[in-house]
Amino acid sequence: MLFKSEGQKELEALIDNLVRSHLRGAVRNSPEGRAEICQEMSQLADDLLDAGKDRAVRGARRYQSPLYFGLPPHAQRDMDRMVAEALS
Repeated sequence: MLFKSEGQKELEALIDNLVRSHLRGAVRNSPEGRAEICQEMSQLADDLLDAGKDRAVRGARRYQSPLYFGLPPHAQRDMDRMVAEALS
């Protein structure tokens, strides 16, 4: 997508933040940390949907962080699950 809305950029930044903190190990053993980032992502997605900006949420659902592929396979599945739940 050539042009991204501000909402989509914010959601993608949160996804990157989630992956980055998992890579650093800061979130790996911290359910509270994961829950906080996912809650923020979910709230932003809900706000965007309420504002009629469903295109931004759909774009963020398709987004793959460049850091994603640095995660081991089990962590990739966890990230997929967390992002899907937050953006549903």
